[in-house]
Amino acid sequence: MRDKLAAAARELVQTYGVSLLDDPERLGQLLEGECGSEYRREIFILSFALREILKKEGGVPSDAELENCMDGTVSRLHDNLGFSRDDALWAAGAILEILSGGSDDGRRDQRDQIEARRGFLEDMERVNEMPKHPRTASQRKKAFRNGFLLTGITILFFLLFVRITDSYITLTDEHRILFLGHLSGQGAAAWHVSLKGSQLAADQINALGGVKSRPIHLYAHDISRNPDTAAESLSELLRSGGVTAIISACGGEVNAAMAKVADTRETPLIVTKSGLIAATMEAQDRPWLYSFRISCDNNYLGEAIAYFLSQGLKIGRGVSLIRDIRKSAAETAASFEEAFRQSGGDLLYSAASGAQDGIRASDASEMISRRSEAVIMIDVSGGSAARSGGLLRELGYKGYIIEALGEDNTGEGDGKWRITSASPDDPQLQSFKTSYLDKYNEQIPEDDFVGAVLAYDAVIWLADAIYRAPGFQGEALRHALLSTRNLALTHATLTIDPRTHSPWNKALALAYRKGGAWKFQKRFRPK
Repeated sequence: MRDKLAAAARELVQTYGVSLLDDPERLGQLLEGECGSEYRREIFILSFALREILKKEGGVPSDAELENCMDGTVSRLHDNLGFSRDDALWAAGAILEILSGGSDDGRRDQRDQIEARRGFLEDMERVNEMPKHPRTASQRKKAFRNGFLLTGITILFFLLFVRITDSYITLTDEHRILFLGHLSGQGAAAWHVSLKGSQLAADQINALGGVKSRPIHLYAHDISRNPDTAAESLSELLRSGGVTAIISACGGEVNAAMAKVADTRETPLIVTKSGLIAATMEAQDRPWLYSFRISCDNNYLGEAIAYFLSQGLKIGRGVSLIRDIRKSAAETAASFEEAFRQSGGDLLYSAASGAQDGIRASDASEMISRRSEAVIMIDVSGGSAARSGGLLRELGYKGYIIEALGEDNTGEGDGKWRITSASPDDPQLQSFKTSYLDKYNEQIPEDDFVGAVLAYDAVIWLADAIYRAPGFQGEALRHALLSTRNLALTHATLTIDPRTHSPWNKALALAYRKGGAWKFQKRFRPK
């Protein structure tokens, strides 16, 4: 395997010249294109070893210079980079082999250049000896058109080159990620938990060497809950440049306002909690170019509720719906009603409720008197769902209660089902909980668990996109995020739907509340 990689590196140096070794990252990207992702570890070792040699020697050494100090080079790679002795020996030997194999084509002396120039002049003399014909006006016009066309093509290629290199070059030696949340005021503790989740992921990635030899650095900012003010603040933060991407744990309307700023500044924005459609969609059939989400949107959540009712509980009639008055809950409710009707279901009763009060006693009595088999409560805040469920049970309701609370985990009362992005007692999430406890010496509050794990996975997703992207920011990173397919994250496997910039067919968590605690049941996808 390593012999194949060294041979590929020699061929690249012979093709591009020894100057290719001055840019270890470019060499690594070319090698990955030649050999495939299964050589990532070897490419990583070779690139870092070459970087260390360049730093020590002040440039690319000759093969003789490297051979004379081979023992010292191996020791430095072992001591400074933490390579094993075998890895250090292989990396130094491979670079020596590359230098010896690529020196002829990569370094021509001055005499070779003069001889090449002289041959060109001889060809020009033979051209001058050819018979000369008078130019005509049509020939001059043709020459003018050709020259104009050549100039236009040259300008086009120059602009394309500037566009590509602009996405590849960073202003700093780190990946700067803005973390935006409502870090002050009422409920700020929840956003601080999300921030800690994202910082945990960044620290773990940096401990492994960062992404493409650069660490991830999170810059947290407190963003206003007012959408217009939040958009102005983000625009100011992006004015100086140098930001790789944005992770937002803010509310839905705020994300929708910031999506326009992200498009204007060509900076990718990842939404972690909001299901509001406008956070990633500029219009019904047109997504914002630079906005993505790791949480499910409200349309998908509504379809998941309908699927669980018709396929999981086998309920096709006698269903009542109670929802919060806010826009996000209205979107989920509309999607649910449409999907439930298409499955042959019959909606018995529907009512809207404020987040503070829950359903009215008259609504609860109406549902009971009509003998609802199931009551669906769609309430992003979670508080009114807890009060509504308690009221229904107090009045003697014995049927199913299903909560779809977006990404919150509040709520009390036994005998209820919950559909959400993640459940704290899911076995596959226990390692994340342990890592969080080890780092911060505190448990993740149950109410804030989903926000923490989604923020954690957002950083991992972003790091994967940076690694796959041909550049570090802008258009290159946007395309990498958009092309995410079957990425195994902590809470789910992620594939992005290019039509909505939201997860496609992502598994949701189903939990049941019993004994005063939520019990994870399974993960499922609506089909």
